[in-house]
Amino acid sequence: MLGDTLIATRARRPRLRIGAIAAVALAAGFITWLVLRPGTDGKPGSSRAPTHAAPEIVAPARLRALAATLGHALYWVGTKPAVRYELTQAAGGNIFIRYLPAGVKVGDPRPGFLTIGTYPQRGALAKIRAAGKRPGALTMNLAGAGIAVYDEARPTSVYFAFPGRAVQVEVFDPSARTARRLVLSGQVVPIR
Repeated sequence: MLGDTLIATRARRPRLRIGAIAAVALAAGFITWLVLRPGTDGKPGSSRAPTHAAPEIVAPARLRALAATLGHALYWVGTKPAVRYELTQAAGGNIFIRYLPAGVKVGDPRPGFLTIGTYPQRGALAKIRAAGKRPGALTMNLAGAGIAVYDEARPTSVYFAFPGRAVQVEVFDPSARTARRLVLSGQVVPIR
């Protein structure tokens, strides 16, 4: 009996380690989001009420129609084969587009999918510059005088802004290299 309990405990340990690693990664992502998120008053780190927006699967035509009504740019990486587009509109005008492979359900809680977040805010470029001066932050210059920044402790999220555009954009990908490549290559663009 004791041997059975010991075997069951040992069998559960790898799952617990994976769960602990996932929890730490999610916590790091949340902290990064808290630091770099757009504020409602234009000041870094200002707070706002959380929201629970319902994600929905939409067609590219719906994303284009939404972009035409916003009054600011809405970013994505264009259409991709064999994916569905999950749209989440949160309070404060924040919009998330996730690229979900076939078989993945809307609202899947796993952070394993390319996601483009568009955060409307005044002073977006100044906030990106300020974030780039924090310890552990790495800054990249973009064509068109834009600036991108990511935290070397969580390089899977790259944030960028351009002069004269009142939005900050976040590109998340499970691969830090892919997230940086998408931003540096100019593939993350406003929806037209």
